[in-house]
Amino acid sequence: MDGITAHAMAIELNQCLAGAQVERVSMSRRTDLHLTVFTSERSRLNLTFKADRARPSLILSNRAIPGGLNPHPAFVMLLRKHLRRARILSVTTPPWERVFHIEFEAIDDLGDPMERTLVFECMPRTANIILLNKDQVILGALRHIDHRVNRVREILPAHPYLPPPPQNRPDPIACTALPTDQLLGELEGGMVNGRTLSQRVAGFSPLLGEEVLARAGSKPSREQVAETLRTLCRDIAANRFSPALYLDGPDGAPLAAHAIRLTHLPCRQSRPTTYQAVAEFIQAADETDRLKQRRQALTRKIQAHQKRTERKRQVHEEDMVVGSQALEDRRMGELILAWIHTIPKGSEGVLLDDYHQPGKQLYCPLNPKLSAADNANLYFNRAKRKQRKLESATRLLENDLDELIWLESLLAATGYAESEEDLAAVEHEYLSREARARRLPSEAPSRDSLPGRPASKKRRQQSAARPAAKGKQKTVGSEPPLAPRRFRSSDGFLISSGRNNLQNDRLLRKAGRDDLWFHAKNLPGSHIILSTNGREPSSQAIREAAVIAAWYSGAGRAGSPVEIDYCPVRQVKKIPASRPGHVTYRGHQTLYVKPEDPSGMRVETKD
Repeated sequence: MDGITAHAMAIELNQCLAGAQVERVSMSRRTDLHLTVFTSERSRLNLTFKADRARPSLILSNRAIPGGLNPHPAFVMLLRKHLRRARILSVTTPPWERVFHIEFEAIDDLGDPMERTLVFECMPRTANIILLNKDQVILGALRHIDHRVNRVREILPAHPYLPPPPQNRPDPIACTALPTDQLLGELEGGMVNGRTLSQRVAGFSPLLGEEVLARAGSKPSREQVAETLRTLCRDIAANRFSPALYLDGPDGAPLAAHAIRLTHLPCRQSRPTTYQAVAEFIQAADETDRLKQRRQALTRKIQAHQKRTERKRQVHEEDMVVGSQALEDRRMGELILAWIHTIPKGSEGVLLDDYHQPGKQLYCPLNPKLSAADNANLYFNRAKRKQRKLESATRLLENDLDELIWLESLLAATGYAESEEDLAAVEHEYLSREARARRLPSEAPSRDSLPGRPASKKRRQQSAARPAAKGKQKTVGSEPPLAPRRFRSSDGFLISSGRNNLQNDRLLRKAGRDDLWFHAKNLPGSHIILSTNGREPSSQAIREAAVIAAWYSGAGRAGSPVEIDYCPVRQVKKIPASRPGHVTYRGHQTLYVKPEDPSGMRVETKD
């Protein structure tokens, strides 16, 4: 949000909220303040102040607000004391500043009228909410700032309120009459860009600076840039706003929301008001942030598991190296027994002819305190221990390698997850297998089932007759499966894609024998099923299914072509007792396709 958008929002909010009464004050997060107001048109609206340091914003909507914090913060209790049942007089902003002043009229404890002002400083890194009295003295603030943080502008109770320092730039109204040299200053050639232009006008952002350059055309002259800037400032001075939401594609993520028409951004969706466009943009950005945070948390968890498994793999490989010496120890024991009559007593080592390799000798270290026969038994026992270690390490190493492949597939699925449902499916698979690997505390055996002295007959009968506990929490693996992704090819074939490995197995079990199965070659990725329903699939449907398989693979977001194997489902076999998603297939064909976003083919169907 820049000063121009804040100016447009203040005009709209003042028209909408003037005369509204505050019904409820709450905070859903430490940075989110909610005022539920009842307007003169008898409608209930929610005014949300998001004082997040990264993306502060002011949102007006009729959506239900989340539950409040418990216990209530002290700032909420202060606002309830001063603003509950208060009436909004006006919503204004200082000229072209990202600061909102909301004037209230309330009644104090003695029944006398009082005036209060809620100041919302909507600037990144310094966002704050401040309550003032009629003398502009601070009654409370969301964030208290003392001299250790800012020696010039303290924000503390009982201190006079000082507004943020001015921008010291000409405002859009003044810019309409400025000559080119005074408007652009010393900007020349490569110095003219969106950021430098935004520093010439109060309330401008780099986004508006880029819009000026886009309207000026390719390689504009200095005079063309200045004239385009003056034209844009005239529209702003006359309040000729065109609020809209801008997306990166028809169904893509929001890029920006602004009161001025931005011609250099794609996919414009107009909105009746600026605050509605800003609200939609902030809500979509918050969802994107939540998805990103959840993806990062799940990725860290899987990567930590990968590191643990990698350390176990190294230990088991070292054990295999030690275990591979079992054959040599057994050979030494056999040679000692074969040449026992030639070994002197108390010898620390002996060089013996190796009858396994005629003409060669093998040196056998000995314990001088033991006889030759005892030394041979010592070698045989050592060989048995190493053989057991070799067998155990081989089995465990195979499990480690299989688990690393499984974790790599989870990382790939986390990387190409498009929604919180996709991440929930991956997390469900991870937690389900973890719960099976080590029993959850709620599934621990009871005291009666532990080994030891059996209970009396009476206690065993009571235990058997005891009813099952009501309201028992479901285990992680008992959650209902999510629906797979569904797509429709250009010629009407249904294409299904698994969100995780568990769903991949489920899709394979439900698929028909003549359906086609797709998967990226030698890469982690989703299993794709092309449902034929007895029809012969077209080459176009096969290629589109291959493109989807490439998109939902470990290399899908890189953009480079991917090899996709496909074959009938009857030629795909699930390996019994193997990790989820592990299959073998034969009689396949391979396509070399470039991954593309299939969101245009997505359909909503029930599983």
